[in-house]
Amino acid sequence: MTRTFGLLISCVFTTVACGGAPPPPSAPLAAVREPARVAEPSLSTSAESPALAAPAESHALAASSCGGKPLTVHFFDVGQGLSVLVKLPDGRNILVDAGEDPNRPFCGAPCKEWNQRLLAALPTALGSKKLDALWITHQHSDHLGGVPTVLAGLSLGAYFDNGRDLTKAGIKKARDAATASGAQLVVESPGSATAPLPATAEVKLTPVLPAAWPDDCLTGSKPNANECSIALRIDYCKSSMLFTGDAENGLEGLIDPGDVNLLQVGHHASATSSSAGFLQKTKPEYAVISSGKPDEGTNGGFCHPREVTVAALTTAIGGAGSKTIKSFDGKTGCGRNKPDHWVEEPANDNIWSTARDGDVVLVTNGDGKFARVTSGGDASGTTGSSGGACCKTCKTSKPCGDTCIPMANTCSKPPGCACAATK
Repeated sequence: MTRTFGLLISCVFTTVACGGAPPPPSAPLAAVREPARVAEPSLSTSAESPALAAPAESHALAASSCGGKPLTVHFFDVGQGLSVLVKLPDGRNILVDAGEDPNRPFCGAPCKEWNQRLLAALPTALGSKKLDALWITHQHSDHLGGVPTVLAGLSLGAYFDNGRDLTKAGIKKARDAATASGAQLVVESPGSATAPLPATAEVKLTPVLPAAWPDDCLTGSKPNANECSIALRIDYCKSSMLFTGDAENGLEGLIDPGDVNLLQVGHHASATSSSAGFLQKTKPEYAVISSGKPDEGTNGGFCHPREVTVAALTTAIGGAGSKTIKSFDGKTGCGRNKPDHWVEEPANDNIWSTARDGDVVLVTNGDGKFARVTSGGDASGTTGSSGGACCKTCKTSKPCGDTCIPMANTCSKPPGCACAATK
């Protein structure tokens, strides 16, 4: 599909801890049950130009019998932060980031509210007391600050981060909580990438790292932690999704994740991410922005999302639809913004914003298409007997687990994803 990019995204603001440098090509997938690497990786401070990552391999898992069961992607409304639960069709799950620290200094009530929303929604969305994997894209409070509260009462299979800044209090607290939950600690770094969960015939999880960390990640008086983000690609048959954390333009230029259907918009849709080149490389068809509302909590200092970025995403995905996203026009510094600097930017209908839409729950059956689930239902308003997304609609029969049976038969299966047709 040919896409036109009329906007070149310029650099604006970064989030609280920053850092970046070019990473190496993704290593072959490895099962998470191999011995964990817990030591901080050896990091070069060389000023050499970072090497580009190798071109992305083919990710499609498109056997004729592939797919059918739902994969659910749940973007929680955690304000100015990120937390996404991916429930795989085989029952495994992975949480990408854990939102903000409820006690972040100078944030107050908003940070507490964001964390409470996550804690209220996660148990129902997860449906169990076990997380198979927790993937921390980078070491910033709005991505890992919620780890201790999220893991309280849960068991965790493995915890993944970039291994940086391990002496900082918030990072140590998150890793200690992971260890207390029974998790292995695994460091993802250029040249040493481990798949968070083993691949199956239908599902593949691939760390996306550069050949070396960008200079911004490693050097300077205040390294940019955003540029040390460890991206994660998930493929389910013909459906693909990419989580980039807060990756900015420099890191985006050093990775090649390939085409993806669904994109987690980097750095809360700041003007320093989602460059024209990156959108050309990834060619997303759906996108989700996780950010706070205008002047809400810490977003008062960042003013996300940015008008220029929403416009670029809309152009890339196919043009404006029927909705708008309130965005900062960037015509003044964020700290001097006034209400008239926030504009209703026309957006494609396949772009969602947690600030506008609240929790965004998307479902795919592996066919390359995603639909939003609202109020526990699927795109057509039906729900499976388990309360989740519908995977099979029973028109002249009744739901029983993940399939349909004759009306006269007795169902002996536990609730599943099959649903009764709506009238």
